[in-house]
Amino acid sequence: MKNVHNLLSTGHNRRTFLKGAGISLFLPQMISIAGDKAHENPVRMAFLHVPNGKIMEKWTPSKLGKDYELPQTLKPLTQHKNDFQVISGLQHKNAFANGDGAGDHARAQGSFLTGVQILKSAKNVKNGISVDQVAAQRLGKKTYLPSLELSTQRGRLSGSCDSGYSCMYQFNLAWRNEKEPMVPESSPQQAFNRAFTLWNGKNEKNAHSASEKSVLDYMLSSANSLKKRLAKEDLEKLDQYFTSVREIERKNQKGKPTVHSKQFTRDFSKNPRSYKEKIETLMDIMVLTWEVDATRICTMLVADEGSNMSFPDMGIDGGHHSLSHHQNDQAKIKQIEKIDLFYVKRFSYFLSKLKERKVNGKSLLDQSMILYGSGLSDGNRHRHNNLPILLAGRAGGKLNPGIHRMYKDQPMCNLFLNMLDTFGAPAKSFGDSTGRLAKI
Repeated sequence: MKNVHNLLSTGHNRRTFLKGAGISLFLPQMISIAGDKAHENPVRMAFLHVPNGKIMEKWTPSKLGKDYELPQTLKPLTQHKNDFQVISGLQHKNAFANGDGAGDHARAQGSFLTGVQILKSAKNVKNGISVDQVAAQRLGKKTYLPSLELSTQRGRLSGSCDSGYSCMYQFNLAWRNEKEPMVPESSPQQAFNRAFTLWNGKNEKNAHSASEKSVLDYMLSSANSLKKRLAKEDLEKLDQYFTSVREIERKNQKGKPTVHSKQFTRDFSKNPRSYKEKIETLMDIMVLTWEVDATRICTMLVADEGSNMSFPDMGIDGGHHSLSHHQNDQAKIKQIEKIDLFYVKRFSYFLSKLKERKVNGKSLLDQSMILYGSGLSDGNRHRHNNLPILLAGRAGGKLNPGIHRMYKDQPMCNLFLNMLDTFGAPAKSFGDSTGRLAKI
């Protein structure tokens, strides 16, 4: 290969791939290839949902402002205290029954990013567009993937779940419009393929097995040739990227990978070693998509609302949802506190990865805004006010983290308006918004 252009292909939205042995791998923007465009630092946005509320006494700081102490559940975030803000007092009034009876988990999930009162029916669905998709419809064309939706469980599009509500509400987080959810990808393998690799062959039957190879091994020659032509800054960026790819593969490699038409596929027939590892691997993929600017908008259903996930390795003898109805049983409350800590530790992992990755000399965390929270506060009584919400990142200097803020029963959709402004996709209103929050 005599020049860089022989090694590269440029696809939709000027997406640059490294080519080799029938596979193309998406590359980060590099000054040697993209010129001044490689120095762009766009804002990234993500929404992470965790289920069944929190033990709020262990979640909520006792003081407002910057001079507050992290409560028990937020202790895993100690190293990131100046990188996120605790936002108390927000509510989703349309997640309450409002005459519709039981079904708080379906409503909590369905309204979490829409602010809409969902329709109670197993066959007919009516929600609203989610805040991430408002941003994606406005600015998603700037990247190859307008948005990326992930979940630790497969999305469902049929059936009756919580108290007669369609399962669509409970197993999907993002909504394209009032009828169509954005079904999340639950396989790390498929999520990686969707964002980063393409098979260049034309024959659908041209599939063959390969033994324990990384996707990078298929383009080793091309990568080595490309490296000879890159500036020092780009070499460091490429090495950082390749290290991330290999780390994701290491976590997921369960059997022999195969290559077949249209995409590189690894055999993940065995389950991930743990729920913890699956969460963290999906988070790794989000970090990587932001690092290479494959997308700027992500949602992750860490667990569906009402999840009854069990945690026997943590000494917990019941399912999450069952325990959340603790009826003030202190033994059950202690077990819920452990589960709350488990999820916050995963969020800390995500923030650490974003903080480690540098793009144009700035951490991804500083260039991002990430909302983490639940559509329930008190899982025992099904309360949808004073929601447990964290907002991490600085969004390129547009956010002011390191503080505990309190709002008096304001719609969470007001915060979403702030986030849309910060992302560069302002809206006059959203969901049940009444205005914008004071400076965040």
